[in-house]
Amino acid sequence: MMLLYRIFGYIIYCLVYPWGRLRAAFGDEKWRGRLALRGCCGAADIWLHAASVGEVRVISYLVDYLRTERPSLRMHVTVMTRAGYATAKSLFGEHVSVSFLPLDVHFLQIRAAGYIQPKAMVIAETELWPHLIRAISDRSVPIILVNARMTERALRRYLWFRRTFTYLLSRYDRIFAKSEEDRSRFLRLGATPDLCRNAGDMKFDAPLLERSDEKTQEIRESLGVKRDEFLLVAGSTREGEEALLFRMYQSLRSDNTRFRLVIAPRHLDRLGEIEMAAQSLGLRVRRDSVNAERSAEDIVLVDRMGLLNDLYMAADLAFVGGTLVEIGGHNVLEPVWAGTPVLFGPSVSNVREAAEYIAASRFGAQVADAAELEDAIRKYVRREITFRVKTGDDLTHSPTAHVGDHILRKLDRA
Repeated sequence: MMLLYRIFGYIIYCLVYPWGRLRAAFGDEKWRGRLALRGCCGAADIWLHAASVGEVRVISYLVDYLRTERPSLRMHVTVMTRAGYATAKSLFGEHVSVSFLPLDVHFLQIRAAGYIQPKAMVIAETELWPHLIRAISDRSVPIILVNARMTERALRRYLWFRRTFTYLLSRYDRIFAKSEEDRSRFLRLGATPDLCRNAGDMKFDAPLLERSDEKTQEIRESLGVKRDEFLLVAGSTREGEEALLFRMYQSLRSDNTRFRLVIAPRHLDRLGEIEMAAQSLGLRVRRDSVNAERSAEDIVLVDRMGLLNDLYMAADLAFVGGTLVEIGGHNVLEPVWAGTPVLFGPSVSNVREAAEYIAASRFGAQVADAAELEDAIRKYVRREITFRVKTGDDLTHSPTAHVGDHILRKLDRA
């Protein structure tokens, strides 16, 4: 199979070289990298590869950890897509060099490895490029697969070429799977049990937002919410959810007049209908950008984009929308990163792994319906139930820290 793969690679190279060389001559960074042209990348201690945007974000948590632990490290990141390249340039700035991964042709990967001269190679998720892996391992450089994942469908395809993939996996120094299910699939493909570990999912290790009493109080004051009032922020709400929240608000306010509600809808073009729904129930609604007389009875309706992180930071408790109606859920991790417990409904097909992580870590809870949401809020206000708040200690013992420490030990032995 490898002979056919090599021949196919050379054919592709010959076909794209004239066009790619021309594009590179006019400053196209993609083709400078894909053809491993001189100057596309420089020397680095660690070469990290992330295919596109999602993998780049995961790698960024590792880069941040490594730079914190060892600021002098030189790192180079390669990507496959233009979106991934733009994200990497934005996240890393001048601290980390970025280029496109060369075509998986043997001499191109050897050339790139010669430019970078890494002491360790880190690959995110499931990038099993045969010539890249061989070019690095032939230099006796440890290759580490991080946040490794493999679906059952992908495994079935790979098993048709099990001998080849078993050989490729044997070239890895360590495989850090993101779950026990993923680890099991890598083992079935031929990975060595001692070298394949379940480290956990690194995508939940985003850095926490910088939070202070002064900042949260400033945000609350801008909303007209006092320090001793209980603030629920409902973010990314969708049609049908606001009416449920309004009725819940009426019930909770009858028990506790210090209860406040801020709603940040997913789509601002719905502000008018949300206001009408509140007014039909006799509720007062105030848009947050309107500098009008404020009342403790006001429900604050957020009419500007880009404020969610600050709102979650100022809240005592958060609810994430798109989960009480059949939408599939929005980012339930945002409140967690802001240091605020979160509740969400049953519709979480878009964010299932994050929802399971939150529930398992006790950073919040899933509720079955609006009645259960109201009950959970009431119990939390009364301190009958508690949740954990994500802190720096969680990051210290995180999958990213575990992987990062392994990489640093490898560099020390290089």
